[in-house]
Amino acid sequence: MNEYTKKETISKKKFLIFTFLPLIILLASFELIARIVEIWFPPMVMDIGLGFTEDSRLFIPDPQDSRYLITHPNKTIAFQNQRFLRNKPDGTLRIFFLGGSSVNYVHYEQPGLAERLEEKLSPNYKEVEIINCGGLSYGTHRLVLIAREIMNYEPDLVMIYSGHNEFEEIEQLHLARVQTTKLQRILYSSAAMRFVRDRIAGYRISKLESEHNRRMLAQSLPDAGKGWNHVFTPEEIAERMEKYKQNLDEIIRLCKGKNIKIIIATVPSNYIKPNLIGKSAEEYEKVLQLIKDGKYNEAYELGRKILRETSPRHQSSDLENNIVRELATQHNIPLADVLRAVEQAEPHHIPGETLFNDHCHLNPAGNKIMIHTFEEKILKTFGL
Repeated sequence: MNEYTKKETISKKKFLIFTFLPLIILLASFELIARIVEIWFPPMVMDIGLGFTEDSRLFIPDPQDSRYLITHPNKTIAFQNQRFLRNKPDGTLRIFFLGGSSVNYVHYEQPGLAERLEEKLSPNYKEVEIINCGGLSYGTHRLVLIAREIMNYEPDLVMIYSGHNEFEEIEQLHLARVQTTKLQRILYSSAAMRFVRDRIAGYRISKLESEHNRRMLAQSLPDAGKGWNHVFTPEEIAERMEKYKQNLDEIIRLCKGKNIKIIIATVPSNYIKPNLIGKSAEEYEKVLQLIKDGKYNEAYELGRKILRETSPRHQSSDLENNIVRELATQHNIPLADVLRAVEQAEPHHIPGETLFNDHCHLNPAGNKIMIHTFEEKILKTFGL
């Protein structure tokens, strides 16, 4: 190599160094600053894959005491934070409660259930554990994965209350970008990338909150709720309901295969103020008029027809509940008929008159009915 070639090589190296070194220093500084900022402003909790991946786990060993399992920190955005012994103590009845946000929220009202069951099931059981596996926006697509996981935690009984999220869960799957989960894990190991991600997420959340507040102030139909905007064809709805049936069937078979008792429930919806958009919401005005005219039976029947045929749908309908009833009969398992109990408790037997907070979530009085309906079936299941 002659002197001229050496100088040319050195000049190229210098060029590359002086070109990229400032960028590297800038990125390294941004990363350092972002890590310092996280000391005072921790990054948002993020569940990469949103529970759709096979390696997703709801519970992990407690770092402070490996004898216990705790809710995975990344899952606390969607699930209650819980802790229980991995190896079930002798004399303990361990119950897992599977479902969506309706199950998640009932966590605040169910502690008395465990105590009542302990009293009524004594002396066969010294303690009753109820482990809440209700995930916000979770439908059966992801509940199957949780069911497979909890089979390892010595359940005695599994309760299922799920029917509102089958169509919304498609949107969650779209947002999860399951194909890029490995790349997301690599990118978000960087504090700088987490900082950018959280700023974008914060903006989107504030925008969604503003839209929600405007809808709440409007207090009218159509709700124009923020939801999955894809309009499903009748064939797609039938396909989705078939998948719902398959998922529930798999959970039931998992339990029966391990001699774990199971109770499945019907899921009522609000028929006074459902979450409908577009033509379905306009058509539903006929239902509200029938109610004003005191034609309650006619109103309820028309409302049920509209809800089971509408697309997109944001709450349980007769389609889901007929599948639940069919599976309970097919597998000869107890049915907690929460829908029937809510119908009977409403003044004119239309769900939504007094027992709902919104289109799908029961209020405290409604939750009390739901819990009582499960409690009756639990006691019958264990011979009382």
